[in-house]
Amino acid sequence: MADSHDDGARSPKACESGAFEHVSESIAVGIGLVLKNGAYLARLRPEGSPMPHYWEFPGGKCEPEESPEAATRRECAEEIGFEVAVQRLRSVVPFIYPHGRVTLYYHDCVPLDSNAEPGANTGFRWIKAADLPGLLFPPANEAIVSELAAESRDSKVEIDSI
Repeated sequence: MADSHDDGARSPKACESGAFEHVSESIAVGIGLVLKNGAYLARLRPEGSPMPHYWEFPGGKCEPEESPEAATRRECAEEIGFEVAVQRLRSVVPFIYPHGRVTLYYHDCVPLDSNAEPGANTGFRWIKAADLPGLLFPPANEAIVSELAAESRDSKVEIDSI
């Protein structure tokens, strides 16, 4: 899937005074929702990055001419130390942070090797989907975190009712 989102538009952003200012072009970001045994990979954002001490999923900015799916695959390999299979584009979320405008492309992923574990120095760890809402994620992640936790609850109800 070669989804690319480049509307090239400049969006207005409300200032405290109520006036509008223009925000630069959106930065496309590919994010991997890497699932294994009911848990997703996440880590605390490092000191010196935007929003340190918030949790994040693996992913990063798209390189020029790179699709969000390809960026997700590349960033997962770089950040967690193993390759993933990108299964589908789950959600696209445009968001304006104080430090810039982003468009987040969330992809459902699984490790290519079912025994793969994140590198010891990556900071990534497996977190059960039901536990994700208890962690502090950047605001743009709120809906996806809630969705993943709800799916976890729904699948448990289905299994319990069998």
